[in-house]
Amino acid sequence: MKRFLAIGSILTVLTLSACGTKEEHDATTADEVPEMLEVDLTVPETATAGEAVTFTAAVTQGEEIVEDADEVKFEVLNLSSGEKEMLDGSLNEDKLYTIDYTFETNGTYDITSHVTARSMHTMPTKQISITGGEEAASVPDSAAPVKHATSGENHHADGVTIDFKEGTTTVGEAIMLVADVSLDDEPLEGARVQYDIKRSDAEHHTWLEAPEEKAGVYQTEFTFTETGTYEIEVHVTKGDDLHNHVKKTYTVK
Repeated sequence: MKRFLAIGSILTVLTLSACGTKEEHDATTADEVPEMLEVDLTVPETATAGEAVTFTAAVTQGEEIVEDADEVKFEVLNLSSGEKEMLDGSLNEDKLYTIDYTFETNGTYDITSHVTARSMHTMPTKQISITGGEEAASVPDSAAPVKHATSGENHHADGVTIDFKEGTTTVGEAIMLVADVSLDDEPLEGARVQYDIKRSDAEHHTWLEAPEEKAGVYQTEFTFTETGTYEIEVHVTKGDDLHNHVKKTYTVK
């Protein structure tokens, strides 16, 4: 009898130990930070008007190729005229999201891939120069797009001010990124504000949309998962004629 009791006790201990290990594993899994979404955008540096050009976006999460993105769009923006198009990308047999596009006029264009997948969003941009076609129609100075701001200090150009502070934080601590945006000293309402977050020694970019909390104040919460020095660039756009940005540094310990 004692022998059976001893065996029963051992089995009970082993069972409880196994359950504890499983619970610890489940808790660890639940607490793991998901891999960030990576987008490798391929855009040729130059092309000729009238000829089809292919843009591709390779989307990955860790070592996994993402084939189930919620949305992949390619934005084509003419930096001279401000005209832009938003086109849906499709997944090809090589597991790349792609579009073919034909430019009609010369100029420099920003190509941005807007990728939404697995509760994350990122939107890298590259430029392409087009020659060999018609010149883009000139636009009045009053209608011309605002030129990109120079990174560095809080920017004030063409009446637009972006007040965003540098800061220091720690890994795992949620912080609020806040940008106070004004136009001619009045709060700029209804703009689109995005944060481009990049560690100085890495290539990966994280893009965040910042909702308008109150008139002219755009904020979003973010948690850094690695130490280092980060560059945070705040992009402000509204309509086709306003695009300004300012870059600041964040130190994460």
